[in-house]
Amino acid sequence: MERANWIVVGTDFSDGAQRALDHAVLLARSSGACVAVVHAYEDTAETARAMEDRAPLLTTQLQDAVAGTNASLYGVHVESFLRRGAPWEKLQNVAIEVGADLIVVGATGQRGVAAVGAVLGSVVFRVIASSTRSVLISRPPLDRARSVEPCESTGKEG
Repeated sequence: MERANWIVVGTDFSDGAQRALDHAVLLARSSGACVAVVHAYEDTAETARAMEDRAPLLTTQLQDAVAGTNASLYGVHVESFLRRGAPWEKLQNVAIEVGADLIVVGATGQRGVAAVGAVLGSVVFRVIASSTRSVLISRPPLDRARSVEPCESTGKEG
């Protein structure tokens, strides 16, 4: 029996993370891989005091994120992983657990880019710095970044 190929993708439920998940699904479709979508969260002093278990809500959000892709239409197998801890560490852990060759992350997420600058978010920076696997950074489309209309192909060669 042949081992399944896996692509791990992290999500914080931001638009950038959803684009990364969409990108991972497209890559999995073309390569026959499975997708492991990971959400990792750290308890803050406030949530630790409240002793509130966020797992059911986060699990629902993970399911919604997967449902927002074309994975089922494309026949891509997606498994969700909810982990407590530092996101960059948990992405690595799941990649090792499933034997993934690739980790896909959005360029920036909910925290934005304040910690690192205008290029990468803090989580993606740490994933790149510590990864033992290839990392693909899913950027926003160029037309959105520049707020211009995309070029349309006329079908004519010049």
